[in-house]
Amino acid sequence: MWNAPLYNKFGTERIQPSVDLVNRLSGYDFKRILDVGCGTGMSTVTLANAWNAAAISGADLSAEMLELASASLPDIRFIQRDCSKPLDDLGKFDLIFSNAFMQWIPDHDKFIANCCGMLDECGVFAAQIPLFDSMPASKCIKDAAADLPNEYLKDFKERFTIHSPEEYYLILKKYFGDVQMWTTDYYHEMDGCESVLEFLKGTALRPYFEALDRETMDAFLSKALKNLRAAYPSAANGKTLFPFKRLFLIAKKQT
Repeated sequence: MWNAPLYNKFGTERIQPSVDLVNRLSGYDFKRILDVGCGTGMSTVTLANAWNAAAISGADLSAEMLELASASLPDIRFIQRDCSKPLDDLGKFDLIFSNAFMQWIPDHDKFIANCCGMLDECGVFAAQIPLFDSMPASKCIKDAAADLPNEYLKDFKERFTIHSPEEYYLILKKYFGDVQMWTTDYYHEMDGCESVLEFLKGTALRPYFEALDRETMDAFLSKALKNLRAAYPSAANGKTLFPFKRLFLIAKKQT
């Protein structure tokens, strides 16, 4: 289960990639927009600010997330759906937007194909994907998990599915004409590695909260924090810089 307040705790850091992706789409006049995996509505706010005359819908599986989204954006239609499955019954759109969602689903080719089928002629698919596997924080968590008892690990599956930029390019070119891609490193100023750990509790550590009992989780978090302190030493002013790499995709439908 998602902890929506914990996820929103670092709202400033989490919303900026959606702002940057929307800014790259500023030349378009979209009329119907679908925010896939909208969560608490952070990215939906950005879309509504950019295209306030558009009909915007947000879809997400988490009822807790959608409750916060609906409270902050009462004029937006939010739908509880498993976004890894086809959503074509929702109609056609000229923009399908996906911010930090795709890493949670296993089949990205199928998801992108489904999105392409829901787009109008010349429609646009835009996505941002955290490249978490390439970050030291990912190894910090995996090294801490390696010490967990086998009884917890035997049925545990990592939640993230992340491909290389080259693989995303090849997938997108199967369904779209024009494809743009870029990466950005966001350097988050954090109050020590305790804040980094708190940030990760809202996303990457979520599966462990679901799999471990309280005592085991506390020991696991202690090891993860120790690893993070080694990987992200404090700066001279006492702050901790936490670089976060993200991949951006924009693809225009073939005509």
